[in-house]
Amino acid sequence: MTVRRFSTPGLARRLLAPIAALLGLVAGLSVLILPSPAPTTADPTTFSAERAMAAINRLADEPHSVLRREAHDRARDDVIGMFSDLGYTPTVHSDPLFDLSNPEDKESFETLPAELQTEVKDAPAETIVVDVPGKSERAMALVAHYDSSTVEEDEDGVVRKIPGNSYGASDDGYGVAAIVETLRAIKAEGRQPENSLKIVITDGEEVGLVGARNEMRHHRADYENVDLVLNLEARGTSGPALMFETSSNNSAVAGYFLSHVKQPAAGSLLPSLYARMPNTTDMAAFIPEGFTVLNIAAIGDAEHYHHRTDAPRYVDHSTLQHYGDQVLDLARAWAFDGQAPTLTADGDLHFFQLWRGLTVRYPAAVGTGLGCLAVIAALGVVAVRARSLRWKRVLGSVWGLTWRAAFASAAAGLVQRGAMAMKWAPESGLGPNPLLVWMFAGGALIGAGLTAHFVVRRWKEGTGQETLAAVLLLLAAACVPLMVLVSGAAYVLVLPTLALALTALAPRRVRPVVGALAAFIIVAILAPAVLLIHEMLSLTAVWVTVFFAIVPVAPLALVLLQAGSRRTRSTTVWTTSSSDAVPDSAATAGRAAATA
Repeated sequence: MTVRRFSTPGLARRLLAPIAALLGLVAGLSVLILPSPAPTTADPTTFSAERAMAAINRLADEPHSVLRREAHDRARDDVIGMFSDLGYTPTVHSDPLFDLSNPEDKESFETLPAELQTEVKDAPAETIVVDVPGKSERAMALVAHYDSSTVEEDEDGVVRKIPGNSYGASDDGYGVAAIVETLRAIKAEGRQPENSLKIVITDGEEVGLVGARNEMRHHRADYENVDLVLNLEARGTSGPALMFETSSNNSAVAGYFLSHVKQPAAGSLLPSLYARMPNTTDMAAFIPEGFTVLNIAAIGDAEHYHHRTDAPRYVDHSTLQHYGDQVLDLARAWAFDGQAPTLTADGDLHFFQLWRGLTVRYPAAVGTGLGCLAVIAALGVVAVRARSLRWKRVLGSVWGLTWRAAFASAAAGLVQRGAMAMKWAPESGLGPNPLLVWMFAGGALIGAGLTAHFVVRRWKEGTGQETLAAVLLLLAAACVPLMVLVSGAAYVLVLPTLALALTALAPRRVRPVVGALAAFIIVAILAPAVLLIHEMLSLTAVWVTVFFAIVPVAPLALVLLQAGSRRTRSTTVWTTSSSDAVPDSAATAGRAAATA
């Protein structure tokens, strides 16, 4: 018979960090919770997704790219009709769809098949503009586009520019509908705005941002009083409408957005990453002209993007509500504030949501300071233990962690490439791919399992300090280039690194509390980041998102192990047989090593 007698820390102290990690998961994922769609009977001054659906059904009743001229013209008339129904008189800016004297237009034109070049060579691009005058000429522009996609994947998996079969329900029906319903709600206030609004529904976005570029080339003077441009896009049909791009020196405009939007889904991670991606929206025409901009888009279920399934029946009404709530919050704040601030600044803002409704934000200089502190703290932990560390085992831990993450990521990437080669998944990433979730989840779970098993085994074997040193060195080495190249995204590694280092430096008596706080921070920050990066990049590079999903596992495991290891007196394990009682010294020694 075996009798085990354990003393402090009690069960509560041992469970403190795991409970905090679970709370961190709840807090992090709460950021992604969508609002319920408001019905058509909702207060007229609020945004209603069900009312906005009428605009989507009207615009997206057929594919209407610029290469489908008759359908395109009907879509143009539909949008004009939406604003006319609200009592406004839209202006149509008709400019060349392709100005072949311009290198950008000529390049876009030459990507079209010869038979389509003839059809659209002299076609116009017709951008729809509505001015809502306020007492002040200071204006906020709300921008979306009404043309649908011109690309499609053929039977060989090759994406070609053709008339396209996308109905444009999300791209960019979400943007058009959110603006129309927002304008209706503001008009329902029954009072003249303090500041002006400018509605710009561009044409030809899908063939080279033509409408937006034409506005800057031919109508730039109309925008002299525009202080802020809010663009609405979509690269999917579901999930939160993310604020994913800002102009540079975004401290003022990002702060304004976060101060007035009740339920944002935003972090400086997204603008930092997007700035290094090849994707473009109409804001690529506005930003070089010096405009202050914000860009919002949903990216969930991206397999519908530029595909025939981007149709009204796939619209997520909660996603549409989230678009509208943010647009209306921001537009109303601007329209009815006679003292609206100047949205220019000399620096950037770093920000992330710790849980729903709570956004942490600080200047970029503070972010740099935190990054330096995290690196110093990580190296400090290693330096303090340097004499007692077995460096061969530190290097062994570095190798063990690295190859496990690399193996799981490479396996997921090979499975994705194999599925594309076998035509089980779309080669371009466009179109439904039921395997994608399994590729990501399988790779992430395998990698996380291998990593967690490795860390726990090393801890039990008595090489926990070497594993801790290895993880801190890896994190510190990753923080430095992240701070230099994508500083707004650095918090996703800087804060977990600092949390792990502080847990290791904390006195034993307070380590459970420090470890609990560290576990909460690591999970709350990284859980939504992992899912968002998966949505952004998994279509063609699932190995990247699998690798990033594995990154939090080792620091979290070490925080939990350290937080649960404090003992105020030794634990004795007795083995009794008949009337004899003998201490199990082997078991005691193993546990002592695990506590080191």
